Amino acid sequence: MRKRVTALVVLTFLLMVAGCTSREYDANMDLGKEQVQEENYLEAYDAFTLAYKDQETDEAKELMELSKYLADGISHYEEKDFEAALTAFEKGAGYEAKTKLGKKMVKIADEWVTKIDHMNEDSSDVVEEETLSLEEEAALEEQNIEVPADVKEPEKNEVNAEPKKAENDSNSSNSSNSSNSSSADVPKDQNQNKEDSKKLTVQEAEQLVKDFIEIEDYPYLRVQYDHDDEKGDYIFQVFESVEDNEYGHTATWGWYGVNPKTKEVYDIMQ
Repeated sequence: MRKRVTALVVLTFLLMVAGCTSREYDANMDLGKEQVQEENYLEAYDAFTLAYKDQETDEAKELMELSKYLADGISHYEEKDFEAALTAFEKGAGYEAKTKLGKKMVKIADEWVTKIDHMNEDSSDVVEEETLSLEEEAALEEQNIEVPADVKEPEKNEVNAEPKKAENDSNSSNSSNSSNSSSADVPKDQNQNKEDSKKLTVQEAEQLVKDFIEIEDYPYLRVQYDHDDEKGDYIFQVFESVEDNEYGHTATWGWYGVNPKTKEVYDIMQ
């Protein structure tokens, strides 16, 4: 009789422990999923980690690992460490997710990979300088297309020819070069000033972004300048402030670029 009572007590205790563990697991899983929807991936990682400690399920492990990749990637991106950010996002984008939320997080990571790849491509386009051959220069000149001086191929006679001495004409040559140099510098400075005066300010570019997204229809959104990219375009973050606790947080709505010379506004994520 005593053995039966003891067995019943132990069984009841185990059922109570299992019930408590199950409730804690479900609560942490729900909390993690809410944080993912609000793009708080670090908080989501903490919640999924607690859930996985309660019950080592495949779903908890998958969401825990994916939220970690996204949190690390965004953290590195905000620190301007784009190489480390790309590595973290690539791990997330290559993850073989089984759950619906996990597949959504994989897609988010893939979008970040595309965004950083585009930034790298823009950077390489600026760094690389194309040099035209003499034949290409001639073809462009026949079409009345002006060839910039920095992409012209130097002519052989310009490279190999030795400067000829002309003692009798040295004084007149020097004075002529001096006058030509001074006269050439003036219009160059004037052109530079004209270009600078036409360039948009950050405040003007910010207004263009607001007009582009029709912010009057979304009064809860904010537009904030982030940085200049390698092309000299202004990059803006569009976000909303969410006050769901004592401190609140921000949720990114999109990233937009503005060409300060052409006034073109474009969506970086597309």
